[in-house]
Amino acid sequence: MRKLLILDARDNVAVCLVDLEAGDLIEQDNIKIKVINRIARGHKIASKEIAKGEGIIKYGERMGHAVAPIAVGEHVHVHNILGDRLSTEKP
Repeated sequence: MRKLLILDARDNVAVCLVDLEAGDLIEQDNIKIKVINRIARGHKIASKEIAKGEGIIKYGERMGHAVAPIAVGEHVHVHNILGDRLSTEKP
């Protein structure tokens, strides 16, 4: 059963298709991710390391930027990203 949705090779986040628990190991589509914290279905998980200020890429499009470093397997949400439509700061 697929647990993540990644639609573009440029993506650095994936959409969770199921609820994930800390410690879960996902091996799918030539990636291996250990989940760092609980992530609800429909939320994003980092599929690559993301540096502070780096763009958040989902479906091949930039949707915002990281306001803190984000590790592979970490929940990607309002606590560590800022959407480009809401941002007045320069990434």
